[in-house]
Amino acid sequence: MAHGFKLLCFDLDDTLWPCRVTIMAAEQTLYQWMQQQVPQITAQHNIASLHEQRMEFLRAHPELAHDLSQMRLASMRELADEFGLTHDWVEPGFEMYYQARQQVRLYHDVAPALDVLAERYRLAAVTNGNTDIELAGVAHWFEFAHSSAEVGHCKPDEVFFSSLLDRVRLSAADVVVIGDDAERDIAGASQLGMRTVWVNRGALAWQHPTCRPDAEVIDFCDLGDVLARLEAAG
Repeated sequence: MAHGFKLLCFDLDDTLWPCRVTIMAAEQTLYQWMQQQVPQITAQHNIASLHEQRMEFLRAHPELAHDLSQMRLASMRELADEFGLTHDWVEPGFEMYYQARQQVRLYHDVAPALDVLAERYRLAAVTNGNTDIELAGVAHWFEFAHSSAEVGHCKPDEVFFSSLLDRVRLSAADVVVIGDDAERDIAGASQLGMRTVWVNRGALAWQHPTCRPDAEVIDFCDLGDVLARLEAAG
């Protein structure tokens, strides 16, 4: 008997929009602001070295990996301490970055596909990032966002996905996770028995050694047909 999925869960970064270009634009906005507000720092750091400072901080504080906003704030406070500065610039600087980080540009095929899918399914966002779906202009498609910052664990951790099922009170067979990352999205969801669709925009070969997606798409416009085939297969 055909199975009707009850919830489609979409990763955000690099699934609905290109992540790197979004982050780099936000980093540039923050750096230009810092040049005015804390020139002591930008005199010794460029964007690349600030990124490396932040990655070193994360390596030293892996407990913050699930909450990128808190991680960035903490790394900025540490940076202030290194330069003997007060912290009064940190929260305004972070807010400058955060607002810029929400300025996403959807892949061309995303909006038409989500318009159609939202008429048939419940949709949710699942993310390790710090996108605010309201500020990013995508909330009208999604019932809610399930984030690692809220859960306390990142994809592909089983807790991330089990807490999602608890939240919606659905069985794993009722849920499809759709994303670009083989480990975080596909392997993470598969371990609990959720169905998965790999968004493979680069037409790459599947490389993950322990699992395979139930289906893959290169273009979002194919999602409706792919989901119908998975439903028919039961």
